Amino acid sequence: MPTSNRFLNICAALGLIALIVYVLIIGRNFLLPLVVAVAIWYLILSLKDSFQRLGKYGIQLPYGTAMLLAVFTAVFAIWLIVILINNSVSGVIEAAPRYEDRFRLLIDQGAKLLGLTEKNPFENALERIDFRNIISSIATAITGLAGDLGLIVVYVLFLLLEYRTFARKLDAIAKDETRRSNLRRIFREIGEDVNTYMRIKTWLSAFVAALAYIVMKVVGVDFAEFWAVLIFLLNYIPTIGAVLGALFPALLMLVQFTSVPLIVTVTAILILVPVVVNNFVEPRLMGRSLNLSSLVIILSLVLWGSIWGIIGMFLCVPIMVILVIVLAKFPQTRPIAVMLSANGRID
Repeated sequence: MPTSNRFLNICAALGLIALIVYVLIIGRNFLLPLVVAVAIWYLILSLKDSFQRLGKYGIQLPYGTAMLLAVFTAVFAIWLIVILINNSVSGVIEAAPRYEDRFRLLIDQGAKLLGLTEKNPFENALERIDFRNIISSIATAITGLAGDLGLIVVYVLFLLLEYRTFARKLDAIAKDETRRSNLRRIFREIGEDVNTYMRIKTWLSAFVAALAYIVMKVVGVDFAEFWAVLIFLLNYIPTIGAVLGALFPALLMLVQFTSVPLIVTVTAILILVPVVVNNFVEPRLMGRSLNLSSLVIILSLVLWGSIWGIIGMFLCVPIMVILVIVLAKFPQTRPIAVMLSANGRID
């Protein structure tokens, strides 16, 4: 390829990327509910597949029954998350100043034990962290989607209706039987891979959150329901999600309890359980690695957080995983999928 053509292609690609980012920012109010609706749609399809898989255990569910049960399950789960957050967030925000004062006192005591008699070096870092504002931002972002609930429901309903007619549209696009067969295979594989990821990731996230809730409830951690919901959402982020999910309960336990062994044990459980599940159980259930590069995860968090805020940070990893799945199916974009993956193995 001549140098001038290559340069023009690079410029065109950069211009397209800039245009996409611009559209994502400008169209946030339209696109964010649509992306959430797509996520819920995939969740419903994944739940439907899970219920139909009960046939292996002698429980045969027809398509309509499995789909209806999946819709009710998804609606109930979303309603439960919103209720738990609404019931907990006011208490968390009200208690934040008290816990923050206690935390400052512990830092001062720790500095004195270390012989730091001058200005506490941890004070500057602590002053930049507003725990109440962070918790409030997370809760507001999640509950703020309730304002778009009607639009999200409409999107989900139409996506479910379009799902049954999508195959016929593919047949109409293809000009011959060979292309038609290839398109069917590619989109079938994409759908199966995405559904597998969403189904397994959702059930494992629910398992991790439930176990974390039981542990926190047993030891008496305040607002265990709120932290469990946060752990469920953060578990979609590999590796660092486990640390982030355990961070706030660990800080709370520092000011709530005086037993160091108890704090260390509970924090270790909150970190180790999702790490073990995500690194050992999940790859075995997936049948292949869908993990993203750690650098890609960090860059995705920054990028989507800058574009769509807190909700963008929660959605970024599922979006990137689905993107890798799609890119891997086409020879022209397969190298991009390899570069985004953790180990280069995307088959």
